[in-house]
Amino acid sequence: MPLNEGDVLKTLSDTVTTSMNFWVGAVHISGKGYGVIRDHIRAGNILVVPGSSNLAFYDIKTDILTTQAGNSPATMDQRSQLLHECTHALIDVFTNGITVTRHIDELAAYLAQFAYKLRSNPAWALGSNDGSPWPTFFSDVLALNKRFGFDTVAGNGGKVGVADLEPLRVQLAALPGVPYGDFDKDDPTDADGLIINNPFLDDTHEEIAVRLTKTSDATYPNDDYLVRTFQEHHAASDIAGYGKRVKSLRRDFALCSLGRAKELSPRLTARRRGDRVSELFHDRLSTAGRALLLRVLRNRI
Repeated sequence: MPLNEGDVLKTLSDTVTTSMNFWVGAVHISGKGYGVIRDHIRAGNILVVPGSSNLAFYDIKTDILTTQAGNSPATMDQRSQLLHECTHALIDVFTNGITVTRHIDELAAYLAQFAYKLRSNPAWALGSNDGSPWPTFFSDVLALNKRFGFDTVAGNGGKVGVADLEPLRVQLAALPGVPYGDFDKDDPTDADGLIINNPFLDDTHEEIAVRLTKTSDATYPNDDYLVRTFQEHHAASDIAGYGKRVKSLRRDFALCSLGRAKELSPRLTARRRGDRVSELFHDRLSTAGRALLLRVLRNRI
């Protein structure tokens, strides 16, 4: 079985994660905060889907965490990468009204990732240097963790300030193959909270195995299902009802097959007369809802 929601939940629940409590700039890395992310995942407010890339990814606009390729159960290194993405989710949830830059967002995730590695295995060390800037960056992330004591529980309560992060931030912006150089030093993160901010909606949760089996159905979600879902009636004042429909469709589109995603994306991008699914998608969903769902499909392909 690929890496999945269960691996993320176990990472968020293990004693290494729950023992964390330190600050990276304005970002509070804490076991309590990660516990809230765990509850949001259990409720379906943050969706976890298995991925095929070597890197995991959290999309702050769709609230979807895509795992990296791998087999469950996750190894310690794999769990640390999942925690990196959960840190982006943590920032998404907890930074309302708090200024966090795009670069500090990423550095906080790396520091949490390496703190997890070191607390899980104090003897852990970096591999060989391939000559690229990445090993130097990782080495400096490791050194900063140790300098501020984040590598052990004894370092709890500590804080690394923006000034101490600046050399690492400069390195981050210069790394090849990633877009951090496209952002200015003061550009804010795009964190915007979750689609469903409150409450935890347990009735939308499905078993992990059921979710994963849907990806093997090339027609899921089929046209008849989509038409029925789009035609659901909600009163203008029923904000929760609209939100649950978008949340359900987000899950359906995130778990559809690659072929189905490639088929649906162009059908739904613009309203196609005579295509009932396309017509209802544009007639019955809000502009914001359509934009979010189209982003899910495009991320899928």
